Amino acid sequence: MGVRVSVESANEADVDSLRKALKDSKGPGNFRNLFVYSPNGKKDGLQIIPVSEVTAKDEFNSIKNQTRDDVLASLRIPPQLMGIVPQNAGGFGSIREAAQIYAANELEPIQARMAQVNDWLGEEVVRFKPYEIPVGA
Repeated sequence: MGVRVSVESANEADVDSLRKALKDSKGPGNFRNLFVYSPNGKKDGLQIIPVSEVTAKDEFNSIKNQTRDDVLASLRIPPQLMGIVPQNAGGFGSIREAAQIYAANELEPIQARMAQVNDWLGEEVVRFKPYEIPVGA
């Protein structure tokens, strides 16, 4: 946590007292009894700024975007098929083409491996429909 004191009326003794009071306060609800008297003080003359709040907003967006990218990479799904909005003006390209390439490169090999269960069991227990994108879509 950071404390900024920018009032002219604050002297060194007041600042030291405030510093000691902050050091001595620990645990939940630690500022319930903290009182600062500042005659002729301005609205923003004393500010308490939680350090976690300052960096948390920036860090959250960064972590969220990195996690999204990691999930996409691990699942090997094109972002436009996941409904992700492009971050740049160029976009992601054709959704239809991405879906067809995804089906050919990812879905069909997995389906082929899963269909091997039929060979092991000697009868058809696993069946897949061919991946087709409707004409009007």
